[in-house]
Amino acid sequence: MKNLNRDQVIYTMSREHRPVLTVKSGETVTVHTYDCFKDRLIPEDSSFDSLLFDELNPATGPIFVEDAKPGDTLRADILDISLAPLGVTEIDPEFGCLAKLVKKPVVKRLPVENKKIIFSPKLSLDLKPMIGVIGVAPADRDIPTDTPDSHGGNMDCTQIKTGASVYFPVSAKGALLSLGDLHACMGDGEIGGCGVEIAGEVTLKLTVIPAYQKPYPVVVTDKEVMAVASCKTVDEAWQKAVEYLHDYMVSETELTSDEAVMLQSIAADLSICQTVNPNKTVRMSIPLKYLEAYGYRQK
Repeated sequence: MKNLNRDQVIYTMSREHRPVLTVKSGETVTVHTYDCFKDRLIPEDSSFDSLLFDELNPATGPIFVEDAKPGDTLRADILDISLAPLGVTEIDPEFGCLAKLVKKPVVKRLPVENKKIIFSPKLSLDLKPMIGVIGVAPADRDIPTDTPDSHGGNMDCTQIKTGASVYFPVSAKGALLSLGDLHACMGDGEIGGCGVEIAGEVTLKLTVIPAYQKPYPVVVTDKEVMAVASCKTVDEAWQKAVEYLHDYMVSETELTSDEAVMLQSIAADLSICQTVNPNKTVRMSIPLKYLEAYGYRQK
């Protein structure tokens, strides 16, 4: 297993970045990350003024995966997420769905103890580690790490967690995968602009699926299959997520188009991943067992 330290970070996902690590298809790597603020709010004497806005959402990487080429798919199996002992959340008057209710920036540091997040002496939250930023190099432009799109990026999907497999369309030689922006937990929507932002490390297995590709990210867990869409508006994103899941169901199973529409209507769930990034992200999920009844086999 290889190891990638967090001193190798990028702020855009681009085919022009030089790889900082090379792995073979099927190899496992542990990637160390900063939190989305590059840990600047962790010290007790820090404040919102400590932030450097050109250093938000650092992603560790990119990783070059041998044999990956345009037209392929990169499968990233999330084997483990381990977290630092202290996270942070923040609200401010210029960011988030409820920014108009916030009078001034507020920073709250949140210890992680015994698999719980200590919000206050009265309340501890369940630990639900997930990856906010993970993706590959886009085809034809540089995309900031704070922006999700068809390459992945800052999707802030709570289901990208230990045990999940994430499928990305490869658009550049080597795929050039990077990741960061871990959360100890986050609510769907991320309406205040932050989850529990935290540093940590992710162990994942990277596998190339040759000559196979969907033009959108797919997440598979032990219970669900989901298609993820990121667009300028939530309305655009949910429409794309619905279409993407339909396409996936018809192409990957024996379901007819009409049967897929029926199953989506009666058994699939539409969920907002995040509403605060430059593109908004929505996922549509369906139970894995329903697709397996029609011949679905995970690649």
